[in-house]
Amino acid sequence: MEQSFTAKIRCYYELELPKRHNHQKRWPLLIALHGYEGNKDSMMRLARRIGNGRMVTISLQGPHQFFLRGGDDPKAFRVGFGWGTTYRMEEAIDLHHRNLRALIDRAVRRYHADRNRVFLLAFSQACSYNYRFVFTHPRAVRGAIAVCGGVPGDWSENPRYKPARTHVLHIAATNDIWFPRERNLEFRRQLAQRAASLDFRFYNSPHRFPRTSIPHIRKWIERHW
Repeated sequence: MEQSFTAKIRCYYELELPKRHNHQKRWPLLIALHGYEGNKDSMMRLARRIGNGRMVTISLQGPHQFFLRGGDDPKAFRVGFGWGTTYRMEEAIDLHHRNLRALIDRAVRRYHADRNRVFLLAFSQACSYNYRFVFTHPRAVRGAIAVCGGVPGDWSENPRYKPARTHVLHIAATNDIWFPRERNLEFRRQLAQRAASLDFRFYNSPHRFPRTSIPHIRKWIERHW
């Protein structure tokens, strides 16, 4: 007979404050989430380029860790991180929501971030998790950037998803093995139903964060903050 109990876990993130950070003003906030098998350090390198020294920039690490196999020596296996699996996925989604709310509260309290200028950035697996958060909490986020990801699978059935005040920038890859063009066009139609505005762009890339999109992402954020 399956039983359960709850336990606290420690969550890790990387932080960069604006170059001229002070407590005389509130700063826009960028929270970046890596893809499946990624980590906070690799995503932070991208987020720093996007924040460009003008935002409170945070890279949050997924709470679920696992070994990445490579070679025959288990001691040499690298560790990857993710946001959840299909096993009790609703619990992973709730944890993601709680972590984002806690991180926003902490950034406002400790780092003088502006609660009204919160931007989420996600790659791959994290995109659908962020979209769940955005359309479940329709007034919590100013802008959401999704790169090489999709909308939640329960987009049409889940009554929790509402039209949001959130502006959305969705970056799709032309050679994405997980999200072909037809699926991306359907994502575009779905997002247009609920986002405050939608900028949907294809980049000539495989399933990888296209670095050529970074200047546009930066300008898009600055236009909406």
